[in-house]
Amino acid sequence: MPLDAVQRHLQQQFGIYYSEMGIYNWVKRFSKEAVNRIRNFKPIVGDTWIADETMLKVGGRKIWFFDVIDKKTRYLLASRLATSRTIKEAALVMNEAKKRTGKSPKTIITDKLAAYIDGIEYVFGGDTKHIQSKPFTDINSTNVIERFQGTLKDRTKIIRGFKNMRTAELLTDAWLVHYNFFKEHESLGNIPPAQRMGLIIPFKNWAEVVSPAKVSLSTKPMHLSLVQAKPTPQRKHPKRKPKELRQRPLTQVAITLSRGVYADKRGERLSRKYHRGWKKIY
Repeated sequence: MPLDAVQRHLQQQFGIYYSEMGIYNWVKRFSKEAVNRIRNFKPIVGDTWIADETMLKVGGRKIWFFDVIDKKTRYLLASRLATSRTIKEAALVMNEAKKRTGKSPKTIITDKLAAYIDGIEYVFGGDTKHIQSKPFTDINSTNVIERFQGTLKDRTKIIRGFKNMRTAELLTDAWLVHYNFFKEHESLGNIPPAQRMGLIIPFKNWAEVVSPAKVSLSTKPMHLSLVQAKPTPQRKHPKRKPKELRQRPLTQVAITLSRGVYADKRGERLSRKYHRGWKKIY
């Protein structure tokens, strides 16, 4: 579903408006949460794997998307984004699939890309048989992984490509979670590959990813008791001194002088009022 369609759905159902950027941030946040929770999940897969690569657009550039899928369970084992189709990139995606499953397959089916020949031998040695095939054949076909890549491309068209490599890696890893744990497959009886294995899985849908802790709502009436709140004591100012230690204000004391006659220093002026520096003569 495109971001603008999600935006309209939230507004129509809940009457709340969210920006497309806000919804996009939710997608990145919970994608990271889902990827982290399946990091230690060990799938039970068959002995025949199928590997292929397809081209995606990331930031306006052409990027190659390598992926490996199990033929028996349809479980997507590993995926990798690369700027080229070299032996190194082929070996890295094979090593990721081996690390996730903890085993080496007996047979790997790929297309005619020459990088798979040395990449598979470098990771698995001579014990794994490598078959180069093509889609739309009766024996050893790559139709299973071609269909997955078609579904992935349909999704990337809706979101109009990826912004950068970091976001592309996160969302493609989240798509791996969706494909393995949530998406139903007709060939598996309309259940996801992870559920078909019969193992304990960390979640069954995106709702459990968003809300990992289940909240039980009780229908019993709630009894509220009112408790009288205790009066809060007044806090004294931390910098204020006690009352007995405060400095008392200075009181002005009126000085009354006896009446007389005063003369200035030079003796030129006389006055019955006292002035500073004047002397009383009588």
